[in-house]
Amino acid sequence: MNTIKVELERGSPYCSGSEIFLNRSEGPKIRVPFKVEDYIRCRGAINELAFEFAYFCAIIYGCDRSEKRDVIGGDRWTREFDVIIPVSDPVLWNQAASVAQSALEFLTGDLWHLRFISYVEPLLGHPFRSHRRKFRKRSRMTGDVVSLFSGGLDSLIGVINWLEDNPDSKIVLASTYDAMAENAKSDQSRLLAYLKDEYPSRYQYFVARAGVCNDGVDGNFRSRSLAFIGNAILAASFVGAGAPVLIPENGAIALNFPLTPARAGSMSTRTVHPLFINLLNEFLQALGLQHIVENSYRLYTKGEMVQQCLNPVFLHKVYADSVSCGKRGFDRKHWSDKHAHGCGVCVPCIFRRAALLSAGYAEEGYGHDVLDRLSWGRDILKHNGDLQAAIDFVESAYSSDEIWSMAKGSTRLDISQKEDYISLVQRLRDEVAVWLKSVNLI
Repeated sequence: MNTIKVELERGSPYCSGSEIFLNRSEGPKIRVPFKVEDYIRCRGAINELAFEFAYFCAIIYGCDRSEKRDVIGGDRWTREFDVIIPVSDPVLWNQAASVAQSALEFLTGDLWHLRFISYVEPLLGHPFRSHRRKFRKRSRMTGDVVSLFSGGLDSLIGVINWLEDNPDSKIVLASTYDAMAENAKSDQSRLLAYLKDEYPSRYQYFVARAGVCNDGVDGNFRSRSLAFIGNAILAASFVGAGAPVLIPENGAIALNFPLTPARAGSMSTRTVHPLFINLLNEFLQALGLQHIVENSYRLYTKGEMVQQCLNPVFLHKVYADSVSCGKRGFDRKHWSDKHAHGCGVCVPCIFRRAALLSAGYAEEGYGHDVLDRLSWGRDILKHNGDLQAAIDFVESAYSSDEIWSMAKGSTRLDISQKEDYISLVQRLRDEVAVWLKSVNLI
């Protein structure tokens, strides 16, 4: 078990309070970037609890990125963290620690022990407040809801639909990027240029940086979306009490249904899984943060999100500049087209390709051209690889009972929605099957 003590030092080049360091018992001290200057420049008092929640999420993501899974003496997958975090009200945070630990254990698949202590150096001390008063360029956050905005297709559709459904209202887009992991900020910037023309003065965009100040050693990024959520809660605190936080994500990715039985224990992302959302909201409530996190698309396939977009003309114009790939940050060297936005053969890319085909969109260019077998350069149909798993998923034709058993696995799902989840997976299978047939893989 690696004990990590969070230390704060006065002064921050990121204008986000004190500098944050992870003092690890098994490794060098690591600095965690917590660049939230976009929020610091907002007019109005800072909700210290919401600020601490964003800080907490950044710390967890930093811990996750800094520790290897494949270590001698362990099971080469499950890690154990003992994290000591200074906060303004340790009693409150320690009372909420058990639900936070449960949420994190589900999210990352690791064991977490959280201990909260009082600050030695305050996160928002006098030097920070004095520095903040000197900002000349200040903005006022205005909006009715906050939505996560990743640069992906789902978050784009979620924003479009909300703006179309609420023509007299405004939305705040909360984004995060990890400069050492991916290029999400440029993805977001491309789409924002389109949104500015289509929905002028209807949104505000706030971006923060998270991660670690090195390359990191864990490449699963399971907790990356937690950093998004932390900054979204901070944004919601400026919007107003009770402002909801939206996470637009198709139900297939949210449920993270294992495409084969061998994948049942290896969910790549669980941030929008119904169980995690419930635990997260319980954690927020325990802290007294009155913001509900919700996903309106938890029972939609990605294809249904594309097909039912409320501004289809605009979506068709801009969708190609969104990114859905889960591997482009570290797999690009193997691509035949290194300028593509996605690899084309990971699960998120497969779901995207199936979704766009279901809506009648033209096939995009990808890093791997599945129609040109000679261009693959390696065996992307390897055993239990994503593409082979998708083929097995379609050809296995699981029964309704088998789908339910695989969907709930070792997690808890609401039994009252059993038929909804089964139907979701069956519709996903139909979408993927049509695409696999179109590229002659089945």
